[in-house]
Order: sequence, then C-alpha cells, then structure tokens
Amino acid sequence: MIRLRQAHRDDAASIAELHARSWRLAYQGLLSDAYLTRELDTDRLNDWTHRLNTPEKNQYVIVAESDEAPEGLIGFACAYGAFDEQAGTLLENLHAHPEYKKTGIGKLLLRHIAQWNAHHYPGKLLHLWVLTKNTPAIGFYRHMGAVQDAEALWDAPGGTQVPELRFTWYEPGKLL
Repeated sequence: MIRLRQAHRDDAASIAELHARSWRLAYQGLLSDAYLTRELDTDRLNDWTHRLNTPEKNQYVIVAESDEAPEGLIGFACAYGAFDEQAGTLLENLHAHPEYKKTGIGKLLLRHIAQWNAHHYPGKLLHLWVLTKNTPAIGFYRHMGAVQDAEALWDAPGGTQVPELRFTWYEPGKLL
C-alpha cells in the first residue's frame, strides 16, 4: 500500500538520498563527474535539511512511502505555490525511486501537487523545468498534458550550464 504524507524535518536524509540517486542516473554526462561523485550527497543533504528546517511560506513537500519497500521512501515532490506570475506554481522536484518507476508513483505525486495547488492557489498554472536530455521525464510530462513553452540554461552545481525546458499545465485541474 502506498501512502502520501507531508514531509517533516526527519525526512531530510531520506529525501536527499533519493534525490542524489535520481540525479546520478538522470544527469550522468550532464553535470560534472566531480560534482556527481564527490559533492552531490552533501549538497543534497544540506539543501533538504535547510528546506525542511526553514521552509518557505509557499513550499510544500510530499513523500510517498510503501510498506513493501525496504527503503520506505519511494518518491517525493516539492512545489512552490504561485512562484511565477505567469507560469504559476513551480513543481521543483518530482522523483520516484528507480525500482518504482512506471508504477504510478509519479502520477500520484503529480496529481497530489495539482490538488494542493488548486486548493491553496486557485487559478494558478503549474509548471516545472526539465533538462533537455532527460527524455524519459519529458515523455512523462507530455503524457500528463504539459506543454513545452520556454527554454533556458541552468547554472548547474559543479560549474556546468545545462539546457532546460519549461513545461506548463495550462489546465492543471485536468490532472485531478
């Protein structure tokens, strides 16, 4: 059985570990090897410790857990309500444990964030940024109804610049 709950301070290490694992798989060759091998774990732990200890007023972090998963945490999402005047709420993170990809965790987390957005930020769009070479994620977001509407360069940790695309749900209520 999968359970969703709002993250708390004690989740920082588990979220950071899953976040780092996800980045190692998806960003190999995009972020510097030095960053991915020597700095990523500490960077993610520091980031999530800060986020969960001193959350922004518009921040919402949700975790997915399963009794069947020895790791416990099988996914998480982090959003910032009304982050951008035009593009609305930012879905900054959406990650599923590699062993649980294609099991519906991503859809479940995305729909939960859309519900949170509709309740707390009615009428706001929902958007995210994804690296142009992260084709599995791009396919998922398109399948879920997002539209690519902007491009940028991300000043990534480790000193690289990586092309990214913005995907927006212009009717996020359709995710519900």
